[in-house]
Amino acid sequence: MILQIERGELTLPEFQRGYVWNRQQVSKLVTSLYRKHPTGHLLVWKTNDPTNLRGAHAGDNHQTSVLIDGQQRLTSLYVLFNDEAPAFYEGEKLHRGLWFNIVTETFSWYQKTKMQGQPEWIDVHKFLSGGGLNGLLERSEDKPDEKDLYVQNINRLNRLDQIKDHSYTVDQLSGDEFSMDKVVEVFNMVNSAGTRLSRVDLAMAHLCTVWPEARREINQFRDEMREYQFGVDVGVLGRCLAGVATGSVLFGKEYEGTTKEQFQNSWKKIRLALAHLVNVLRHEAFIDSIDDLPSANVLVPVVVYLANRNGVFPSPLIKKRFIRWIYLAGLWQRYSGQTESTLQRDTSLVTGNDDDPTPELEHGIFQDRGRIKLQPEDLEGKGATSPWSKFSYIVARSKGAKDWFSGIRLYDDAVGKANGLESHHIFPKAILRKSGFHTSKDRKVINEFANRAYLTQKANRTINAQAPSIYLPEVEETQPGSLQQQCIPMDRSLWASDRYLDFLQARRELLAQEMNRYLDSFVADVAEDSTDEWAVRKRIAAGESDSLEFKASLRWDYREGQVNKALEKVVIKTVAGFLNSKNGGTLLIGVSDDGEILGIEKDYSTLRKNQGRDEFELHLNQIIGKSLGESVPVFITPTFHSIDGQDVCQITVESSDHPIYDNEGQFYLRIGNATRPLPVNEAVEYIQRNRR
Repeated sequence: MILQIERGELTLPEFQRGYVWNRQQVSKLVTSLYRKHPTGHLLVWKTNDPTNLRGAHAGDNHQTSVLIDGQQRLTSLYVLFNDEAPAFYEGEKLHRGLWFNIVTETFSWYQKTKMQGQPEWIDVHKFLSGGGLNGLLERSEDKPDEKDLYVQNINRLNRLDQIKDHSYTVDQLSGDEFSMDKVVEVFNMVNSAGTRLSRVDLAMAHLCTVWPEARREINQFRDEMREYQFGVDVGVLGRCLAGVATGSVLFGKEYEGTTKEQFQNSWKKIRLALAHLVNVLRHEAFIDSIDDLPSANVLVPVVVYLANRNGVFPSPLIKKRFIRWIYLAGLWQRYSGQTESTLQRDTSLVTGNDDDPTPELEHGIFQDRGRIKLQPEDLEGKGATSPWSKFSYIVARSKGAKDWFSGIRLYDDAVGKANGLESHHIFPKAILRKSGFHTSKDRKVINEFANRAYLTQKANRTINAQAPSIYLPEVEETQPGSLQQQCIPMDRSLWASDRYLDFLQARRELLAQEMNRYLDSFVADVAEDSTDEWAVRKRIAAGESDSLEFKASLRWDYREGQVNKALEKVVIKTVAGFLNSKNGGTLLIGVSDDGEILGIEKDYSTLRKNQGRDEFELHLNQIIGKSLGESVPVFITPTFHSIDGQDVCQITVESSDHPIYDNEGQFYLRIGNATRPLPVNEAVEYIQRNRR
């Protein structure tokens, strides 16, 4: 069979799932072969007209063998013999490095310290591919002790050598009565052993018979999303597809009755919806990767909702409320129990709902948990890997949290190993053990996330095993405010080792308070939210995005120390780009590119009357109207905020109902984190495609 795979005479149908076996399953298979235990039959479909095959095959003029059952076993053996994947391979991980102990007759995966230089351990791949027993004896010719060991165990080595000669019993499907649909039916029936097929696996098999390119399309999109740390599981994507195509995530009869065109159209919508959602999560919710979500299933109702609405949220308020729901669904482990039924219930709420479904979604959590609001006792005993811990990091970032020693802003993908994030014990383990927390029952108390803070690796190493009563005052002195950003109680008496339990309780209360405050910020009215200092800080902490831009000033050049009217043109271009975008955007003036609050007091001093906010707003409207048209200020709402004692101007820009050109005839568009001019042909195409 291995030779058939090498020659391309044995391949896989597209409807097959990829390789999913783990190391334990591979070693069990090889052990069974060594002991000559039964390892099952293979099922092959013989066809003269193969279509939709994965990997190399013999071609239309030859009969081709299509492996229906046995992929996991044959792929494992192929890798064992050849140390590479077969042509039809699709999967996450191959398993190499299986070794055999000729004394104990056990198989184990390679460990250098355990096996290197130990003649009783045999590299199985090297043994089988290097001439088996004869090859081993030849290689040990100059090592008499090793050769004697091998000769003493020659029977065991012979049995190992015979693994490559194992011949599987092959059941065949052939004849005109076996169409692709019939083969899929047989495939679903026989896959009841081994790594059992899930409902998603069976649904994907059916999908590939209707739409043969489906698996390839889905895997390609997953690879694209992996670049942004959102390589969503096939099961999640499958449920999204089912939800959009049929309104149900249960893969019922309606799924089987869906056409290729319906699947394809639904998939296009899902791609747009998920890409948009990922941008929202990364730039507005501090969710940087799929690993930040307790369950990727929380994405399913949101993707289905977006896919049925051209891939975007219908309003900023609904977008914010969905972000809040994602947080709550993760914190309260919405999909930890009866996942399918709960998913179906939530998906039905968002399907065909033209209004805001988030109140009903939240009500579902309330019914299960009895409340929505977080309490300090919810945090008790929760470790660093809990959803609560990750959420505390999100809340800290929303407050602009910085490292306690370097002062750099905290984020997951900071450049340089020393700036990588670590979870630091505020009260070091060694300090607590000396204070009496040394039993096994105390581990949970020591490792509770209320005793954790997010710091850079360098800061964590700097603190090492210092008592908080020693290093926290230094942090407060050198980085004022950074302790409060991570909800550290500022009562210094709580920093003493003998007050550890009191410290935990006080921090739980602060964490719960700030978590609730952050969650509540997403359900404020848009008008109220736009004037809220907390919301502005949250935007600044999120950083620039396709809908948010920072400018240090309107017209004051900090580098030259004087007025520079060219800076006004940059502001105008940014406004124009937001006006021409589908969803508008927000410009913050008085904030540097890296989120530092600079204020606009320098701009005030450059205006004739130096009357502060009123004169600034008047001048802003004048230059925008002069450059973009007198009707444009209607789409622009300037508001002012005092943050850390300095004024910041927030310009909220609505999407214009007509194309906006500057006074030089240039069309600007917001693309990613930048605003760029479009050539005439691209501008015309964009307007025709996207404008009302």
